[in-house]
Amino acid sequence: MVTTIFISKSMHLQSSSLLGNVQLDFISDGCDQGGFGQAGSVSTYLSRMQEIGSNNLRELIKKYNSSDHPIDCVVYDPLVIWVLDVAKEFGLFGAAFFTQMCAVNYIYYHVYHGLLKVPISSPPISIQGLPLLDLRDTPAFVYDPGFYPAYFDLVMNQFSNIHKADIILVNSFYKLEEQVYFLSNLHSISTPFQEYVVIYYSFDIISYVYGLKNNNLMPVIVHQHV
Repeated sequence: MVTTIFISKSMHLQSSSLLGNVQLDFISDGCDQGGFGQAGSVSTYLSRMQEIGSNNLRELIKKYNSSDHPIDCVVYDPLVIWVLDVAKEFGLFGAAFFTQMCAVNYIYYHVYHGLLKVPISSPPISIQGLPLLDLRDTPAFVYDPGFYPAYFDLVMNQFSNIHKADIILVNSFYKLEEQVYFLSNLHSISTPFQEYVVIYYSFDIISYVYGLKNNNLMPVIVHQHV
């Protein structure tokens, strides 16, 4: 499992047994001393994270590939789109893990492909598979695209290279969102992972470690905080 140097300073691992025997590494995102605040702006941080973080992710993969436990798959949060590109440089499987509820990503998907125009001027909003929505029912970045422009681009661009992903994972309960299970229609791939070493790259940390371990996987979770 990997997190940034800055985040590692607040983890207090000496008093935690949560990770068990999971390997933990730290990489730089270019803001080791002050984290996001050091960058000064969202766009600056994201740009620096991509430039420096991607290089460090490459070095991490090289490190494991020269060990007894080479990486087979990178499980990543699609918000960090460049992770998939790095994985493909090494010929690795890429598994996109959408951590937000499907309905939210479904709305973002419509905006990205121009099926829902923003700013929205004439509610209610009609999207197949969802009930009629008022503006207040939509995600903040759809309700007000100018709220945080850099974040708006971040959440919309997560679909820009999704076609390169080998597997798509979602965080949901099917019976609650079966009408918006659009992700299951993008890819239908059954891949045996029983012997794979996995990197999970996300804005969240420690999630799914035990699920991976219980399936005989060696999870290497790469965490980046925004």
